[in-house]
Amino acid sequence: MKGSNILDTNRLEALISFDVMDTHPEAIYDEITSLAASICNTPVSLISLVDDKRQFFKSHFGFEGNGTPLKESFCKHVITDDLNVLVVEDTHADKRFQDNKLVTEDPNVGFYAGASLTTADGHRLGTLCVIDYESRQLNDTQIDGLQTLAKQVVHLLELRKAKVLEQKQKIELEKKGRLLDNVVSATGIGIWERNLVKDTFTLNEEGIAIFGIDQNTLDNFKTDDWFKLIYPADLPLVQKKMLECLKYPSKDCSVQYRLLQKNGEYKWVHEKGKVLKWNDAKEPLSMYGTIQDITQKKTFTTELQRVKNNQEAMINSTRDLMWSIDLDFNLITANTAFHELVKKIQGKPFEEGNSVFSESVPQSVTEKWRSYYKKALKTGSFSVKQKIQDPDKFWTTYGLTSFDLMYNKEGETIGIACFSKDITSEILSQQVLISAKAEMQKIMDTSLDIICTIDEEGYFLSINKAVKEVWGYAPKEIIGTNYIELVYQEDHLVTEQSAASVLSGEKVVNFENRYVHKNGHVVPMLWSSNWDEKDRVYYCIAKDNTEKKKAELQLAHSERLFKTLVQESSDIISITDLEGNFTYVSPSSINVIQISPEELIGTNAFEYVHPDDIEQVAKSFSLIAEQKSVQIAPYRFKNKKGEWRWFIANASNQLNSPTIEGVIVTSRDIHEKREAKEQLIQSERRFKTLVQEGSDMICLIDEKADFTYASPTSIKVLNITPEQFIGTNAFDYIHPDDYETVYNEFIKVLKIPQVNIKPFRFKHGDGHWVWLETVITNKIDEPTLKGIVANSKDVTTKVQHLKAIEEQNAQLKKIAWTQSHIVRAPVARLMGLVELLRDDKEKLKQEEREQILNFILTSADEIDHVIKDIVDNTINAIDLDENT
Repeated sequence: MKGSNILDTNRLEALISFDVMDTHPEAIYDEITSLAASICNTPVSLISLVDDKRQFFKSHFGFEGNGTPLKESFCKHVITDDLNVLVVEDTHADKRFQDNKLVTEDPNVGFYAGASLTTADGHRLGTLCVIDYESRQLNDTQIDGLQTLAKQVVHLLELRKAKVLEQKQKIELEKKGRLLDNVVSATGIGIWERNLVKDTFTLNEEGIAIFGIDQNTLDNFKTDDWFKLIYPADLPLVQKKMLECLKYPSKDCSVQYRLLQKNGEYKWVHEKGKVLKWNDAKEPLSMYGTIQDITQKKTFTTELQRVKNNQEAMINSTRDLMWSIDLDFNLITANTAFHELVKKIQGKPFEEGNSVFSESVPQSVTEKWRSYYKKALKTGSFSVKQKIQDPDKFWTTYGLTSFDLMYNKEGETIGIACFSKDITSEILSQQVLISAKAEMQKIMDTSLDIICTIDEEGYFLSINKAVKEVWGYAPKEIIGTNYIELVYQEDHLVTEQSAASVLSGEKVVNFENRYVHKNGHVVPMLWSSNWDEKDRVYYCIAKDNTEKKKAELQLAHSERLFKTLVQESSDIISITDLEGNFTYVSPSSINVIQISPEELIGTNAFEYVHPDDIEQVAKSFSLIAEQKSVQIAPYRFKNKKGEWRWFIANASNQLNSPTIEGVIVTSRDIHEKREAKEQLIQSERRFKTLVQEGSDMICLIDEKADFTYASPTSIKVLNITPEQFIGTNAFDYIHPDDYETVYNEFIKVLKIPQVNIKPFRFKHGDGHWVWLETVITNKIDEPTLKGIVANSKDVTTKVQHLKAIEEQNAQLKKIAWTQSHIVRAPVARLMGLVELLRDDKEKLKQEEREQILNFILTSADEIDHVIKDIVDNTINAIDLDENT
């Protein structure tokens, strides 16, 4: 693995390239450490990046501090020991860590597990690790999860790096665009575009100024308006040039003429143009060109000024830095690139005559440049390579700065001329050469075969990492070892004879011998080698021959098994021609479709295919003439009993195989599987209908009663969408008077499988309260649910009816109690009169008897009226309740 050394230059450069050291925390990395701690059930998780002096924590969950010195680092051992995962179950029992300050002192680390943060190029940057304060163990699932999260961290770092690079490129493009605008503006060149169809002009600011018009005039500016501004004597030439330019194919046209200005004077202009767009009829549609004021060129003085301006433009257009200072280190002059860089560093450029040292930069930088200037004054010209950090960039570039003394006419030193050139590409080229060697080593290390060199005496000079997998040794354990020490004792003689043959100039290919693995078992090897006389070394490639030996032993066994598999297989293997006629059928046909091979051979397969499936099967089968293999979608095939069975098939074109000369068709009966799938689909459809169309609302909540799922019926039951429920808490909707009762029932389900919660009030989406009856079932341990299933039914009507009945009963009791007092008086009177007559024994007179009978009839009528009043009052009470 690359970068297994902490100080490995390539590893450190790979780490630097991500520009992540000492950066601020980022939520996405904190989420990963939080998840890692949760998966591994530890209080601490870190993303640790290790350079040559320390380890920096990009994210630290459950731990204070942004890093530690390298000597205290656990994570460095993942790099130095070249490990993908390091697990230290008890730090106090591990000699590497038992004296570590993090173990012996606060925070008293007792357990550590780290997964390597490895780039695609194989560089180990650090680890994603978890820490506990007590010794413990991780299971395989937790270790796999830690490694998966480590890969995700590397992906995030790569993405972060790519985004930074993209942003830099965007900034560079914008700078180049601004530079182009500045160049155009500095040169005073006007740029124009002409729409020949609409006869309209578009001009940049320089062009508008050269034409001597304003934007309002330009909006209605036509060709005739342009011709009117041209000096009359120059117009024929301009028209001629323009007509030549409008001929297909277009050529660049160039013309100089005089152009009328608002002050009545003419200025000389030089105009260039070309047609850029034509229609299908070869007619010009649009032109593009430039116009430049060349009036000053007409005089010698202005020509000299133009040359000077062009020289300055050339100096200022380069991105290299040019500046000069006097003997007191004050700025004499500088180009635009220098001023721009200084402005980015300190917020404003240096003024000519001011010191080139600024308080806005670190003192160490100032002293470094002061030493350069002093050296130039002392020794004369010299150059120095240095890193240059542009504030707009996130990566380091390299510059070559040259210092040269400036002299006056008398030969006296008057200052220092400085020139700084970007040599990043040259440095990168050197790095490419360095990385080429590393890339070659990488290629060797990715090989599954052993690649090595051996000197004339038989000692290993180099060997790739495959030796670890094949022989169990690390490369450093093999280098310097004589190969014969590793060869199996019985193969010493033949191996030495083969080496002698190679040394004599013979190239040996596929030489077989056996080597002894580090753990003691024998490894069959297959060698190819040759001797390089110039380098005096053996170049060798060795392949682990174990599988080949096993294959040879298994081949005979496989051949014996083939016949058994074909005969006893649940698949039907057949050979047909391109028309589908059977030429061979495996004996398994008897078990699968109850038809013997003899009955099928000579018949056509399509005779057994269901009429509705023949077209699609024939279409798929016809493709075998052009393709090596074809999969045939499910179809129905008739068995001996006349039943239609569902099959799938694979067809393989073996027409050119001399031992087959046909199409091999492997058919599998999927009838039961298909029916089971259909039943499952129907079951799922029924379940979906029940959940979505039922009258009950089904929800899933966690231990805190937070909704994680709600069925669509929530809209029908409560006029609340499932999306509105998710993330809210069930107790937020429960009536305050019912809260305690429901809560006490809810906590029961954490201990028992199921709880029935009696009717309680729940807030409807429209704001009113409805009565719900709910059954909650604990399915927290169910992998597909991981929550509590709540099945709720709206029982508002039922509750209202029950309350109405209770109120009716209360009213009836009240009526009964009230009327009972009213009815007792006539009843008691009636009973007394009856007793009086019973005890009479003919002592009463006839008038008295008639009077008593009248009293009895009166009392009976009174009782009858009372009973009618009771009935009427009861009916009214019932009617009143029903109306409510």
